[in-house]
Amino acid sequence: MRKLLICGLAAGAVAAMCFVGPIAQDPAYHAFADRRSLFGIPNFRNVASNAAFLFAALPGLRALRRRESFAEAWERLACAIFTAAVAAVAFGSAFYHWRPDNAMLFWDRLPMTVAFLSLFASVIGERMDSRWGRALLFPLLAAGAASVLYWRATGDLRWYAMVQFFPALAIPLLIALFPPRYTGSAVALGGLIAGYAAAKLLEGFDRQIGTVLATGGHPWKHLAAAAGVWWYLRGVAARRLLKPPFRPR
Repeated sequence: MRKLLICGLAAGAVAAMCFVGPIAQDPAYHAFADRRSLFGIPNFRNVASNAAFLFAALPGLRALRRRESFAEAWERLACAIFTAAVAAVAFGSAFYHWRPDNAMLFWDRLPMTVAFLSLFASVIGERMDSRWGRALLFPLLAAGAASVLYWRATGDLRWYAMVQFFPALAIPLLIALFPPRYTGSAVALGGLIAGYAAAKLLEGFDRQIGTVLATGGHPWKHLAAAAGVWWYLRGVAARRLLKPPFRPR
């Protein structure tokens, strides 16, 4: 029944997007509060703050070396993809913020989408059914990449919005409805969710924060998101399989 609920929500989200009109990128999105240059680097703080994602990826490398962190090989692969995508965000987002426009934004969104959906597959596998997580990993990654390519080709953000925000809604539901497979799972994912929520608020209130802090909210968005990722990967690096062995439900 719980699996049907998740599947029904996913089907409903896809159906809803079919009835929503095209969503265009707001040109004002690129007008960040802090556009100051430093050391010859335009938008310096928005560019430089992306280095935090490289730091955030480091616990993922430690996790990948630990046999106890993964019960199955596909989970290690999903974590490797997530870790690599987070590191790639540091470069893709810095590249975009150097000269923010729609063409450069593609290089920011592509690795972010890979990170979102490799994480989503991992949580599905841990919480709902390992077989489902393994089977969905590459289809989800393909769907995510296709959504970004579709936006680039058509200017329509609908499918990119869905592949970003549906996992953000579904992961807390998976945590609430299904038992964990590993120790510390809820704490690790809770920190990640808190970092993501803080990042979205800081992004949304970038200009308002800019009236108080010259930096605006966007560099702090990068730091909040990176902190959430670091907390999650730190948890993965420390976790172990719960006993009695997890059974898919």
